[in-house]
Amino acid sequence: MIPSTAHSPDGTAVRFPREIAAAVTLPAAAAALVAPGTGPCPKTGAIAIVTACGALTTRLALVTFLAARDLPDPRSVQGFDPFADPTPPALLGVGPEPDRARVRTAGDRCADAWRVWRAEDGMVDGAMGAAGALALGAWCAWALGSSARAETRSRYALETRADDPLAGLVLRSVLAGSAPTWERCSG
Repeated sequence: MIPSTAHSPDGTAVRFPREIAAAVTLPAAAAALVAPGTGPCPKTGAIAIVTACGALTTRLALVTFLAARDLPDPRSVQGFDPFADPTPPALLGVGPEPDRARVRTAGDRCADAWRVWRAEDGMVDGAMGAAGALALGAWCAWALGSSARAETRSRYALETRADDPLAGLVLRSVLAGSAPTWERCSG
C-alpha cells in the first residue's frame, strides 16, 4: 500500500505518489488502450490503465488523446495541466468526431481493467484508479452515443469510488439527456 504522503530521510514530504505514478504510466496506459486488435486487455495493460487513471489530470489527457483525429502515437501523449490548459473540448463532446473504433476499443479496455482490479479482490488502495478507469470507459460510451452503457459504467465507477468526478460528470450528462455534438468529418 502506498501511503498518501511518504517521508524522505531528511523529513521533506514527497506528496501525491498516486499522481506521480499516474503521470509516469500515462504513455503505457495510452498504448494499452489503443493497441491493435479488439481482444481483452492483458493484465499488464490493465495495471497500467488503472494506475494512470488514479489521477483526474491523466484521465483528461487520455480523453484528449483518444479523441484526437490524427491518431497520435501513445508515446506522444501529453499530460494535462489543470492550471494552464483549457478543458478538453472532447470532454464535452465538441470538436471533430473521434475515431469510433478507437474510442470503443479504449472503453472496453477500461472496463477490462476495472474487472481485473475486481478479480484481484478490489484492493482498497487501487479503488481510485479502478473507478477512474471505468469512468473513462463511461466517457468513451457516452462519446459514442451509448447512454445506457455510459450510465451503467458510471454507476459501477461510483460504487467503486463514490466521489469520482468523471463518473459523476458522465452520469449527470446521461441523466440530463446530454449527448456529444461532434462535427462530422469526412475521410
